Amino acid sequence: MKIVIKIGGQAAEDRQGRRRLGRQIRDLCRSGHRVAVVHGGGKALTETLTRFGIATEFYQGLRVTDAATRDVALMVLAGLINKTWVAELEAQGQPALGICGGDGGLVVARKIAAGANGSRKDLGFVGRPSKINSTVLDAAFQKGLVPVVASLGLSPAGEYLNINADDLAAALAVALQAHRLLYLTESGGVWDAERRLLPIVKLGEIQNLIQKGIVRDGMIPKLRSCARTLRNGVGEIDIMAPDIPAGLERAIRRSASFGTRIVKT
Repeated sequence: MKIVIKIGGQAAEDRQGRRRLGRQIRDLCRSGHRVAVVHGGGKALTETLTRFGIATEFYQGLRVTDAATRDVALMVLAGLINKTWVAELEAQGQPALGICGGDGGLVVARKIAAGANGSRKDLGFVGRPSKINSTVLDAAFQKGLVPVVASLGLSPAGEYLNINADDLAAALAVALQAHRLLYLTESGGVWDAERRLLPIVKLGEIQNLIQKGIVRDGMIPKLRSCARTLRNGVGEIDIMAPDIPAGLERAIRRSASFGTRIVKT
């Protein structure tokens, strides 16, 4: 089974949590699954930007990225955080390959703008995957490696663009025709306005949840990514917390859903 796992940036902050996840990913590989990991790093990126005196701005859950922010994102995401996850997997006995979307022609991205009520906002060097070349991922799988992908890609002109990690995970899952996509996130799932966990969300409900303000901030691009992914061949998506004991294996076996499962119907 091909599995794409998106790990939220906050998971990298907890050494014990990294160790537990590293073991679970190793065990999935030893069970014969082919696993690709996509990671963000929002908290570490924001902290580093602050140290450099660079302001942070978000719009509709996406980080506004000027040239300076983009350069720091390269340093933090493709550097420190990416290599931290590679080191953790290697420590658990699972060989890994740390890359970003610019390596091996993996991700061609196009610049995007965000808007509401007819207005548009320039987000700077923010992109969305427009083309995926999975050759480098397939080569890693053949060698028994886990590709660990930082959420950056190249524009057709060769400019690095900051990509929302949820969008990147969704695009890779579609390109690989992955059987499962798992988002590991601090929220642990999708919650309604009364802070009740929604165990199941159907594709047709997503836009309504956004329009009514039931979901907000970073959950908006996550659910939009889920919608695009379900429409393009991936069967089911789980949004769950990263600290559930044996949570990955249990979710893959469908023995339990610990957060929110996104389904077509």
